[in-house]
Formats: sequence, C-alpha cells, structure tokens
Amino acid sequence: MYPVILVQTPIDVKNSLGRNAPQFNTVTTVRFTGRLQELDEEQEDNGAVKAEIALEQLRDQVERAVINSYDLTRQIQQFSQVRSTIDVNAAGEGHIAQLLMEIDIEYYQGPEDFYPIESNPLTGVDVVIKMPDGTPEPLVSVDLPE
Repeated sequence: MYPVILVQTPIDVKNSLGRNAPQFNTVTTVRFTGRLQELDEEQEDNGAVKAEIALEQLRDQVERAVINSYDLTRQIQQFSQVRSTIDVNAAGEGHIAQLLMEIDIEYYQGPEDFYPIESNPLTGVDVVIKMPDGTPEPLVSVDLPE
C-alpha cells in the first residue's frame, strides 16, 4: 500500500581519535526510501506531475522531521550531508514514484559504548529442517557437536 517509507542504516564509518582508547567520530548514513503512486485524472495525463510534487513534499517532510528532532540533534555532533533523488516511473497502471534520501549523521562514540555486553552465553542451537514430501535422502546432513 502506498505511500510507504522504509528506513535503513546501510553505512557506518568510524574514524579513530587515538591509538590507546576506543574513541571514534562515527558517521552513520540513514537511508529513507519513500514510495507512492499517483493516477492520471480522467481528462488529463497529470499523474507524473502529481507524483513528483508529492515526492517533493515528502522529501521536505522527512528532512524537517529529522533535522528538527530535538531528541536526535542533542545526541549528535552534526548532520554531515543530505542527499536525495526523485524518480518517477510510468510503466504500470499508475505513476510509481520513489524518493531516495540519505542523511549522514556524525556523532561521538567513546569507551562507554564498547563495554562488554552482559548476556547469557550461547549454549546450543536447535536446528529443524523440513523437507518437502518425496525429497530423496540424504539431501542435507548436519553434524553438530554435543
């Protein structure tokens, strides 16, 4: 269903601040992918124009929501870069439009971010393999130490 916004963090770059302690200026790229669909009106072929206008509005809304977020801006050093592209495709019944926006967010990470994580150690893995009826044996074999 449209419109939809997908949020990912595909890139994370850590630049060391010294040799003797884990301190970094980190830049994380947050990718927003927005998709929507607009149809032509009965008397006009204006779906592509409507889709592009809607994407430009979506771009402004996402940018303002992120950059104006007080909770986010008080935890970071800066927004290093904002990149965006708009694409409209009229191959289907309607005009499918996509916004790809990437915001590079720079922040500090120090030793407190890298303390050992306290958790229960992994003691085993349960493996269940279901094969379709009629599958010849042995297609898959798993040898796990006990």
